[in-house]
Amino acid sequence: MEQNGNLILNDDLIFEEDILIIGIDPGKNGGAALIYIDQQIENINVFRCPSTPEGMAEELSSKIPVSVGKHNAFCFMEHVHAFPGQGVVSTFSFGQNLGQWEGILASQDVNVEYVAPRKWMDIYNTPSKLTRRMRKRYLREQAEIIYPNVKMTFNISDAILIANYGKQTLLERKGVIDEQ
Repeated sequence: MEQNGNLILNDDLIFEEDILIIGIDPGKNGGAALIYIDQQIENINVFRCPSTPEGMAEELSSKIPVSVGKHNAFCFMEHVHAFPGQGVVSTFSFGQNLGQWEGILASQDVNVEYVAPRKWMDIYNTPSKLTRRMRKRYLREQAEIIYPNVKMTFNISDAILIANYGKQTLLERKGVIDEQ
């Protein structure tokens, strides 16, 4: 499933050139969100992670504008790891999916920065004592508030919030907004 949404940015949130910010939740049930900012127009495209590397590459490359290169394309990918009690097969699949995304992004000449889940979740004031299910609901609601024109699913909400975290991070580095 693919969704689009457009926002018009305030003058103080403009980058000097077009910029692409990709947020990826690399889990098998994860997704990707691409925020493309062209002057004052912010466009977002999202998709659930396809089941094959070919599908992942095709889906991502079809959404990257031709004007985007290493100098203006940034990916923020959730830094994931195995958990105690997680099965060997699921751990391997998790790592395999992460590696596929890394290869696809390298082939597209996109800079990748890894971000710990707690770090990107903190900017949305995510309560730390929630169950996994409640946390997923909370994060989905936050994504719906920020991007109300996108039909939200659990598969894409984390990716959207990771991409938005990436946008905020780049603006902080640029000195446009104060760090939170």
